[in-house]
Amino acid sequence: METLRRFFTSSSISEASQPDEASVQPQPELMTTPQSSRLLELPNEIIQQILKEVKPLALVELSATCRSLRSHAANDLLWAKFVQASLPIPATSPAPCQSWKELFVSHYPYWFLPRNKIWFSDKATVGNDLAGQLIIARYDPRRGCIEGYRLVAEFAHGHHTAERWEWNPSVLIHRFNPKLRLFYDNPVIKLDIGGLSASRRLHQEVLMQKEVDKSVHGIRSMLFLTKPIPPDLQDSSMSLWPPRILPAKNRVRNQSPTMFRGEGHKPQHHDEISDTTFRMRKWTEFRAIGGRTGVRMGDDVLTFSTLPEVCYTPTPDKPYQGIWVGDYAGHGCEFLVLIQKSVEEAQRTREMERSLSDSRSSSLVAVQDFDLAKDSYELGSSPKKSEDPPGCSGRLEAIKLTGDPNIPRGEYTWIAEDIGWRGLIRTADEPTFKGARIVKSWSHIAAQGFREDRYMPSQLILISHNALAMYWEDFGHVSFYTRVNIGDYLDPET
Repeated sequence: METLRRFFTSSSISEASQPDEASVQPQPELMTTPQSSRLLELPNEIIQQILKEVKPLALVELSATCRSLRSHAANDLLWAKFVQASLPIPATSPAPCQSWKELFVSHYPYWFLPRNKIWFSDKATVGNDLAGQLIIARYDPRRGCIEGYRLVAEFAHGHHTAERWEWNPSVLIHRFNPKLRLFYDNPVIKLDIGGLSASRRLHQEVLMQKEVDKSVHGIRSMLFLTKPIPPDLQDSSMSLWPPRILPAKNRVRNQSPTMFRGEGHKPQHHDEISDTTFRMRKWTEFRAIGGRTGVRMGDDVLTFSTLPEVCYTPTPDKPYQGIWVGDYAGHGCEFLVLIQKSVEEAQRTREMERSLSDSRSSSLVAVQDFDLAKDSYELGSSPKKSEDPPGCSGRLEAIKLTGDPNIPRGEYTWIAEDIGWRGLIRTADEPTFKGARIVKSWSHIAAQGFREDRYMPSQLILISHNALAMYWEDFGHVSFYTRVNIGDYLDPET
């Protein structure tokens, strides 16, 4: 620990960068060691290849063993590799830092933010807590900062147009053409060069609005690290984020009577850091009047989590996976993740849902039992299994990343138990959805405050791999969903 503390000081990060591997030639006086080492007997090029496989903190510890290995570990190409591994869009230089090592150390341990890209919270910064928020984290090489902005979707002009469905004229189809953008006016995350403490990185709560005039009232926030709850210590009584229905590497508590101020909620060692969750403390600060001290009110903590990239990346076998935005009428646009599961994965999910003791799980299990007991839907019969097109099989579940007062974030919004031959209702022949597969599904509805929730029958219309529609049978209308391309929001220069 002392070695790491010394490493995160200004003297440690001020070493000049080295242009290439050939320049890494340990000086003769640095090669003297009390005991001989087989590693140091290897050619320099081989040592560098070995060090490329070493993780950053292990490299720091290794550099403390002798002057020769310290010289090898100073190779700036090694640190460039660590930085680039966290950037979806590679940086061309370490500027504004003098070296890649300096840049890496300046933002350690927060490189996991741009590496994971997508982050969603259990609460909203403003407004209804059940809504949550979705942010995109990225690295801006122009300023050398890590930043995160809310991704927002707005209805396009003329959205509120409706037409009758030829297949059932009593049903209204609401057109959907959302406008997506990053909300640049108020960054959620902004980590500048030199903003982190050299000695308190694990416990430090980093102020996000450093440039804000303290004489002006507004919302303030601080970002801090989390320590995950080991799987064997998790139980159904815990309030965890992300919810259990979402795949996650780590889960953390998202309720605390002390507002997560105790040491037990923060990592004490570097290997305790969760790289898939973090927290944000927020409060409202009112400006000082007449020289008096300002007032701080409304303290709260938001917990953020990310998603494993594999669960939202489409593949030939799972072409519908991804981040989507949907039309929720009066609630506006909402973001969700679509997860496509094989038959075996779906079975494991159903077993997990059965193991949960809450009433919402019970209602879902009842729906599944009804759904799976039938070979066909009332409106049609299923074809032979061999007729399924590629990618049209297994379970498709839509989970909200942002929500509303009825169905909040982190809950199912709809489930199609089988988009293959067992769930097929028909292939549309009407002009509006001509050629689209229509499969049976169950949509999640509830009263305000997520009360009296239930699943109602619905029909999922598979228009394409980038566009879906949902016929809400009890409501008598059809709404649309559109795929979100996260890559469109990762480059600060576009």
